[in-house]
Amino acid sequence: MNTKKLQHILNVLRDWVQSIYLYQREKETIPVFIVNEVNFVSLNAIRSFFVHEKFILLTEDDIKEWNDVFCLKLLHIKNHSTLFYGNDILFDFTITLSDLRSALEFEIRNKRIQLREEYLSHRNGRDFLKHILPGMQILREWALFLKSPDITLPDDMKVLLSLFDVAWSCNSQIFYYLIEDRIEDRNIPLLIHDVHQYLFQLCTKVNCFTL
Repeated sequence: MNTKKLQHILNVLRDWVQSIYLYQREKETIPVFIVNEVNFVSLNAIRSFFVHEKFILLTEDDIKEWNDVFCLKLLHIKNHSTLFYGNDILFDFTITLSDLRSALEFEIRNKRIQLREEYLSHRNGRDFLKHILPGMQILREWALFLKSPDITLPDDMKVLLSLFDVAWSCNSQIFYYLIEDRIEDRNIPLLIHDVHQYLFQLCTKVNCFTL
């Protein structure tokens, strides 16, 4: 969604929009609207501006009341967004480490299940391997935050890997191969198996982590 559209939405619904963030997710910039309430009558006036666009629409109550079950998503939005308009509502967003640990463990277990299903149904194993990198990076960010809530997360994927391996005593060598695209087709099934085991070991570490 370009700036012109964002400004038009803001002009129409200024009293209704509390904040707009620009959320950087992978290579996309996605607007995050935080509004007073979800009013579909008001939204209908600018519905055409949302068609075929990627965006996130939240209320302040969503942030306050969902920070236990929705904490990982909100944390990633907070760490990868710039304020475009309004009050910096996410600045004061906090989560308990116990909620973060539970949510992180759930995400890792879910990632293992998805890995099995998506790999077996995906035609190109090499493309699938590249596809899992962003999701793994997000998991590592959450895990690093669990250990050090005041950490400044680096943008560089290799630097993040290095910090993660030190913090969680992991060996992420296989992911350097993926980042550098140094993999042979015949080794793809073995690499997938290694990623699956890697997730199992990480889940065990998170589960045993003492707050």
